[in-house]
Amino acid sequence: MGTPQTDISEEYLPTDTADVVRTVRDSRDRSERLTVRGGEQTEETYGLTDQRGVLSLRKMNSVLDINLGRRTVRVQAGAKLSEIDRRLGAHGLGLPVVGDHRDITAGGFASVGGVSTASHRYGMFIDQIVDLEYVDPDGRIGTCGRGHHTERFHRILGAGGRAGIITALTLDVVEVDKDHTMLTTDADRFLDFDSFVEHATNEITNPGSAALQVGRWVDTAPLKVARPVGAGQVTLGAVRFGQWSSLYPTAPTRGLRARREVGTRTRKSLGAIASAAGGRAGMPVRNAAAGALMFAPKVLTMRDAEYLADTVINSSERGPAYRVGVFAPLANYGSVFYGLHDLFSDHRERSGCFTVISAMTYGVRSEYLRAEAAARGLTPADYGLITFTCRLRPSALPSEQLREIVSGIDDICRSEQALRYSV
Repeated sequence: MGTPQTDISEEYLPTDTADVVRTVRDSRDRSERLTVRGGEQTEETYGLTDQRGVLSLRKMNSVLDINLGRRTVRVQAGAKLSEIDRRLGAHGLGLPVVGDHRDITAGGFASVGGVSTASHRYGMFIDQIVDLEYVDPDGRIGTCGRGHHTERFHRILGAGGRAGIITALTLDVVEVDKDHTMLTTDADRFLDFDSFVEHATNEITNPGSAALQVGRWVDTAPLKVARPVGAGQVTLGAVRFGQWSSLYPTAPTRGLRARREVGTRTRKSLGAIASAAGGRAGMPVRNAAAGALMFAPKVLTMRDAEYLADTVINSSERGPAYRVGVFAPLANYGSVFYGLHDLFSDHRERSGCFTVISAMTYGVRSEYLRAEAAARGLTPADYGLITFTCRLRPSALPSEQLREIVSGIDDICRSEQALRYSV
């Protein structure tokens, strides 16, 4: 007989680094496997046995220092980026790169690299980290940063938490008023994939003065619905459409503010409709609402734009999905995009495993990624991040087919010198 699996035994809620040290050492002495959670983005495991505990950093959420002269902020790893930005906003400052969800923490975002619609200007969240404090698996405190212990710095940032638990970070900030900076959207819409990819390539390569940029593509499978009268089904055609949005600062006028308020109310209403439409019968409604929500509105504030997905889109994103992100060198961006799209479309056609195939993409100019490419023997480059979300049918994805898909993605990355991204 095998050893029975033990349930999570205890949750630890440290409030400072010393508490983390004690918890890690105690867990090591008990041979307890310790799962570390700093927020939605972070989950690391230490230890050897089936006994488990959870170390949650949600109480380590303080903004420790704002240095106006150096334009930096020091925070505990469990601090939410939205709260950090709120504190910085009182000084006319803000974080250059934030996630599109308000609950993302500094430590969690750092552990996955962190990208956003501003990454074509500022790189990844990792690029904004000046230095950090961490606790290693043996319970020892260490520090590292851009200017000291740089090899350790990159090892911890690139390890997804496996090389150490990040407890505090010092971050670069920029001068920006996110609540009052109005943006206007220059949007281009497409009904064919070739034109969308060509336009995205041009915009990522030459972003100009855009403050934010993002492209989204949606490709739905033919939808079968029951006939209103009698037996049988009606098959509706597939829907394929995309939009590229470049957002530029604009003067805040009374008319723009009014337009922004109308747009905000409309998006929230669509989100509520999508959220309330349950079951298979509600799928057409959810898909329609998701389609309406996917694209950036004409006028919004910078904070609206950063948290657009958090406020409305997620309400329509129900059910299981397969997600993958790839950093494509700009020279090979189109080839990678086509390769991934064809891979998922082929599997949907062969087995019907996917329903909606959607992609989001934007540019990333990151010194960290350049160093990562060089360390892997690849040519350093600027990148376009391409993330695919493929909605699964209720039968989900058989393990053998999943392995085939993963192998196909790896082949594309190897042939095009692309890098995988954990999303």
